[in-house]
Amino acid sequence: MHKSILQQTEEYVSSILMTKTPSSRTYHNFAHTKNVLNSAIEIGIGENLNPEDMELIQIAAWFHDLGYIERTEGHEEISAMFASQFLNEIHFPHDKTDIIIGCVLATKVPQSPKTKLEMIMCDADLNHIGREVFFEQNDLYRSELENTLKRKLTESEWLVQTIDFLNRHRFFTDYALKNFSINKESVIKKLQLQLDALNTK
Repeated sequence: MHKSILQQTEEYVSSILMTKTPSSRTYHNFAHTKNVLNSAIEIGIGENLNPEDMELIQIAAWFHDLGYIERTEGHEEISAMFASQFLNEIHFPHDKTDIIIGCVLATKVPQSPKTKLEMIMCDADLNHIGREVFFEQNDLYRSELENTLKRKLTESEWLVQTIDFLNRHRFFTDYALKNFSINKESVIKKLQLQLDALNTK
């Protein structure tokens, strides 16, 4: 019995992530990829995707950050290259591959998705902004960023950077706007209070 494209993708990407993700990647790792995959499915269902598009968005989710095993800057292009090579080897239709590549590249910040699938991919990638796990995930990202920069960030520096990022960020799908926006606004307020408290010391 032939394995489905999703099974093949999961095995291929999981194997690479499990064996080649540097320990310094406290955020962009297998756990993040699985989280984004689950969110892509959730948002896809919320956006009433047909089965074919659900398959494409899941493949894109698996590949979207694979390039982080090599580098931070330009990781989207590396991820797209991994996806293209893999899908070409298993003779996946070129037109569908192009859609998946578009979804992967759309996650580059500042995000500027052009299609519904690209919007879903972008919202799934940053879904933690609209969830209770934001602070936990943000700490993991801070740790990874400090590993990359090879220096510790001051509390004030980190808060300013995070607030600025959240204020510039936007959700694109109706599902994310409806379900994630309230928590995002709450997060921004909490971070601003923390920064104000620091500045009054």
